[in-house]
Amino acid sequence: MKLSTSVDVTKEPFHLNHEKSSRNQNWEIYHAHSCMEFLYVYEGVGRVEVNKRWYTIEPGSLLIFQPFQLHRIQIQGPFVRSILMFDPYRLDTALRAFSGIRTWYNTLWKHALTGHVIPQQQHLAKCYEHLHRKLSRVSTHKQQEEFVLCLLSMLQQLEPYESEICHTQKERAKLSSNHTAGQITEWIEKHYKDKFDLQRMSEDLHLSTFYLSHVFRQSTGRTITEFIISRRLKEACLLLETTSKSASYIAQEVGFQNGSYFSRVFKNMLGTTPKSYRMQV
Repeated sequence: MKLSTSVDVTKEPFHLNHEKSSRNQNWEIYHAHSCMEFLYVYEGVGRVEVNKRWYTIEPGSLLIFQPFQLHRIQIQGPFVRSILMFDPYRLDTALRAFSGIRTWYNTLWKHALTGHVIPQQQHLAKCYEHLHRKLSRVSTHKQQEEFVLCLLSMLQQLEPYESEICHTQKERAKLSSNHTAGQITEWIEKHYKDKFDLQRMSEDLHLSTFYLSHVFRQSTGRTITEFIISRRLKEACLLLETTSKSASYIAQEVGFQNGSYFSRVFKNMLGTTPKSYRMQV
């Protein structure tokens, strides 16, 4: 199990992995990433855990994951899927001319979802196939436009499922805490490498320490500390994969107090040591 680092949205804001296939009889991954993800399943039966809740996966399912949202996918038999990952901020900018769809998209992006798996979405397979063909034909500078058009179409087709994916409009009005959780997430992204100071976060966001801790736990199912550790581990995995820096150096760079604590947390969360992880990738 690992934290996904394969897509860097600062360099590649839109990414399609079309009809990716895994033929193992038992397949599992536990990860998070900095982008939004729309994953469509062609083959595979199993389940996914998000925010301590399990959902059933079957062919035709669409899985929706928000930025930095840890999710555990378990599949039995062959697993064939198409994965569309994108920088949420970049898409938000592109949707400015479509106020209704943009509002709906921001709900998917920023609000706590009640459903992360939407079954019987076979019609969306055409969107992935069309995008795949278009990307192979257009020049590089036009590819982003094709991604945006595809996502615009998908968002339109998903809007009728709003009641299955998230809270109703009336319920969302009561969940202003989700906006606060988004502010906390953005603050963590800027400061996760620093020694965590809840009082500093409180002062920066102009909210009490109790309220911050309570709201984040309520919205995500995790504590702020757990989220920060997950974010640090994601960065550590990236450095282990792409550099020759020592584990102790990486530990300090991503915000852990010392190398031994980093190794212990790494082993507990990912089931392997930093050294073994580096040898496997």
